[in-house]
Amino acid sequence: MLKMETKSQSTLPNALPSGNSSEELAGKRARLPPSNQDERRNSVDYISELPDAIILHIFSFMTTKDAVKTSILSKRWRSTWTSNQYMSFSLPLGSILKSFITFVDSVLLRCTAIKAKRFLYDGPCFALIQSSLDRWLQFAIKHGVEEVSVNLRYLRYKDFLLPRILFCCTTLVNLRVSQCCFRVFGTVNWCSLKTLRIDYANLNNDGMMRVLGGSPVLEFLELKSCVGVKHIMVESKSFRELVIDSHVFRGRASMLKISAPHLLRLRLLGNSRGGEFRLDEVSSLIEAELNFNMKIALNKVKARANLVKGLLKKLHHVTKLVMGSWCLQVLLLMEARDMSLPSLECRHLILLGTAGHEGAPEAIVKILESTQLLEKLFLQTTCTPNSAIELNAESVGHRVIAGEEFWNLVRWRIYQCLMHLKHVEIVDCGANLLAWEPVLSLLKFLLQNALWLDKIVINSTNSKSSQAFEPSPRLEVARILLSQSKCSPSAKVILRYPFQGCPSV
Repeated sequence: MLKMETKSQSTLPNALPSGNSSEELAGKRARLPPSNQDERRNSVDYISELPDAIILHIFSFMTTKDAVKTSILSKRWRSTWTSNQYMSFSLPLGSILKSFITFVDSVLLRCTAIKAKRFLYDGPCFALIQSSLDRWLQFAIKHGVEEVSVNLRYLRYKDFLLPRILFCCTTLVNLRVSQCCFRVFGTVNWCSLKTLRIDYANLNNDGMMRVLGGSPVLEFLELKSCVGVKHIMVESKSFRELVIDSHVFRGRASMLKISAPHLLRLRLLGNSRGGEFRLDEVSSLIEAELNFNMKIALNKVKARANLVKGLLKKLHHVTKLVMGSWCLQVLLLMEARDMSLPSLECRHLILLGTAGHEGAPEAIVKILESTQLLEKLFLQTTCTPNSAIELNAESVGHRVIAGEEFWNLVRWRIYQCLMHLKHVEIVDCGANLLAWEPVLSLLKFLLQNALWLDKIVINSTNSKSSQAFEPSPRLEVARILLSQSKCSPSAKVILRYPFQGCPSV
């Protein structure tokens, strides 16, 4: 163990002893080591010695306002901020608009950087700001900006119209706009654009086609809470990932069609209002996430079931599949109507918000029945603690019999899946033993029937409420699993818990 000691640089006593003459004091001072002032005189100003590249890198982590404040550090830094290539401006609520506009104009006027790496604006877009923001964006574009982010607040779809010069910025690599009016009338030339994020925008098919057609090297596209677009078609071989979050459908029979033959990852997320998704050409997909929600009215049950079944049919070839609780709920409705799922080739299956819900085992069986090549299964439970229920292993063991009987009855339906399954992971939410019943019965069944099972992991490290509960319920779950007979001799049970010193099983 390294032991560090700190000593005072000055050896002057705190108080002079009585009876010492001035001559004696002078003699003592002559024998003293150099003073702090001498050390400062000979010390090196490391801040001023930093190379320009390091200083500019430091600026990349700071807002422009903070970068300007560095001018007081030393003479070297007095004007260094004027060469800052990273422009980041934020207008908090309650700020004086005229003072903010004057500050930004002054910064841009004194800017000596030949090229702008980044321009970020986060704040409201009142009438007084709109013309200024348009002027600031033009400044950044003329300086060859590579990254632009405009996050407007207190607006809804329509107030700020992006300048037309932005759509011809050939140096742009990353673009994110929120609550801007995204109207495209002319040609789009984003020959360097790789990442595009559009939030809370009113789009149209023609404008979207121009944007995607003018972005030949686009790799990532995210549309969040956007309305108006009905067709996303990307032919580029560079296109890798598409995220549709909380899509807003317009009209009763509206539909969002997706066609991207070279797309590798697709994520459908959030609360989508009405309409449906249709996948036309996604033959290159290797990962897909279906974690969106829609209302299920009594007259829409069949339509919703057909929606999920149609998506899974188009995604039958993906190797990694993520399904949210809404899609699993729809699977139960499909079960009630005796609707079979297409055969899926995925080897990694992630089921979110499952196991703790009533009827969830039926949904899990339905999806496992179709994934005959499955090697890795990930379950995220939604169990919540209930202090009113007595916690004891005997009551859990008694009540879990029904769950074990259920899995033994459906064993023949998921027999093919059990032949390949190697890795099972459960992410819990700090629940008590009784809430673990559905999960425990499933884990015991897999332990006893999965031929090549290598490990079962109970993961509590990222659980929000795990720090509020003792690890004993999880230890008890692990103990119960270890006491079961195993079909695979190499199968292990691993418990991961965030508290230091908690034993691993």
